[in-house]
Amino acid sequence: MAETTPVQGMPTPDQVLQMMQGKMGDTLPGWTAQLKDLAPDLLVSTAMLSKGSVQRAESTIPLKYRHLMAVSAALARRQPACARSQARMAMNEGATAEEVLDAVRIARHLIAVGIIDAAAPILQDLAAAQE
Repeated sequence: MAETTPVQGMPTPDQVLQMMQGKMGDTLPGWTAQLKDLAPDLLVSTAMLSKGSVQRAESTIPLKYRHLMAVSAALARRQPACARSQARMAMNEGATAEEVLDAVRIARHLIAVGIIDAAAPILQDLAAAQE
């Protein structure tokens, strides 16, 4: 695919991959290299989303906790590679194994409650049938 012209102030796709490799190490998803070749602008814009959220310097939430929140969100979305990368980055910021496990517990709870919430119409029908 054709290389896109870098936008002033934005990192190049190669810089993005280097940054991601430095932060994620062996948990770097394989799609990043594919995206660099197929749609480098999409790789850069995806990285910029992280810079504006989890990596946002102005955040009032300490980075360790932002990564732990991302662990729970990634697990809830069934993204194991992302959850693993976020857990690794949380631990690099000082999170303990127990804190990562708590993030897993929270995700499990939210998924379980979501199932009960999705079943609410069924529960209403069963309750009405008992009346």
